[in-house]
Amino acid sequence: MAKLYLATDIRTRNALQRRFQRGELLRVRKGVYVDTDDQADAEKTILRHWVKIARFLFDDAVAVFRTAVELEPHNRRVYLMVSEGERRTVTVGPLKLTIESGVVDQGVEPFDPDMSRSNPARQLLENLTPSRTRAGDKKALGSAWVESQLIAEVKKRGEDGLNRLRDEAKTLAPISGLEKEQKQLNGMIAAILKTHPTGGILQTGEGIAFTADKPFDAIRIERFKQLADYLKKVDLDMMPYQYKHMGWRHLAFFESYYSNYIEGTRFTLDEAEDIIASGKAAYERHEDSHDLLSHMEITADLTEMMRVPNTATELTGLLTARHGVLLAQRPEKRPGQFKERPNQVGSTVFVSPDLVEGTLIQGFEIYHHLPAGIKRALFIHFLIAECHPFEDGNGRMARIMMNAELVAAARHKIIIPIVCRDNYLESLRDATRRDRFRTTVKVLHQLHQYTAAIEWNYYDDARASLEAHAANREPDDGLMTFNKQLRKYTGDYRAG
Repeated sequence: MAKLYLATDIRTRNALQRRFQRGELLRVRKGVYVDTDDQADAEKTILRHWVKIARFLFDDAVAVFRTAVELEPHNRRVYLMVSEGERRTVTVGPLKLTIESGVVDQGVEPFDPDMSRSNPARQLLENLTPSRTRAGDKKALGSAWVESQLIAEVKKRGEDGLNRLRDEAKTLAPISGLEKEQKQLNGMIAAILKTHPTGGILQTGEGIAFTADKPFDAIRIERFKQLADYLKKVDLDMMPYQYKHMGWRHLAFFESYYSNYIEGTRFTLDEAEDIIASGKAAYERHEDSHDLLSHMEITADLTEMMRVPNTATELTGLLTARHGVLLAQRPEKRPGQFKERPNQVGSTVFVSPDLVEGTLIQGFEIYHHLPAGIKRALFIHFLIAECHPFEDGNGRMARIMMNAELVAAARHKIIIPIVCRDNYLESLRDATRRDRFRTTVKVLHQLHQYTAAIEWNYYDDARASLEAHAANREPDDGLMTFNKQLRKYTGDYRAG
């Protein structure tokens, strides 16, 4: 790594100028040198030593706004406050220093031998300021960040700690010209302390869950964040869907038939056809038949399948309402109610009953920041499967919620044929136990493309295609044949 040199006095300045003239140094700006002519190395050195450069150019500079928090350049930019001067941007090689004038001796704390920064109370105020975007730059971290800091503070130091922050911010606000931000901060603190209604005040899932006394599964939330990060990296083609009444009905039938088969409600295809056509339960299989009929009631309803959640409350509402329909004929399974007892499959123990609602609220916050369509669909599928919020019917609910996301975005549904059951379930286990998401994304995305390739408008043709592809066979019997079809479809399934 190259070294940085600063002309801090006349003697040093003259020595550096002589070295520069001999070609030993690269001058980045007047008084600022590095001992390399490698551009990349020079840029790294300048960005790494931004504090020294800032104090060299402005001897009373204080790090403010997001820089006071991150303590490093964001998009090669740092935000500083000095006691006098106009607002301006000073460029030093790749480094941009955005300068504002204001208070530099109150509400500050040291973070480096060469510089101070805004203290926690002032950071909260500054990061609530309106921030115009400039090529992706925002000087303020925003209200969601402030809210997360307040939640962390009350968890760590209790109500007294939060009240101390509020009092200090109240003192600093008029000095710093941040009265409007102080009013907003005060409202957020009041909401967290429950001395003021939370409606419209708090924005993050964490904040809403905290004030609603909804604890959550932190390990699962971290897993959901990893999945969201993975989904943001991959490029997944989405298959468009154009509604046609008969094709929609046929697709909904196979969607319901396969989804129930995966969970152990198994009829032959001919038996399932008779149940749906007659709308009546098969002899001595009343509950199993109604599982199929109830699933079809949801998935064949275009209006219902276009409903997706816009808030965390809507998410839990959709889940409980659809589950109430799905298991209406199984009262012992508590249709429409979250579980009261822990559940598990094999060695996988799902989210504890007391953490279900809080975990869904937190998960919604992550879901909401993904683009509509396939990525939200895959995320919400895993969210529901991983939480397992109900005593029974969780897999079917996960797939219903997934397909609703696709329908709402005018994209093709995903069916999971019998032959893919083991691969599908194993891919979920891989994500749950090892935080590896490539396989589950690949399986579902390839099936999205496969489903779109079937001609659903004519039932006999659709059934013939599925049977020719071995879709209705058990995995041990038909997977090699079916995989010949899946190999036609691909996507950006990078490791992760």
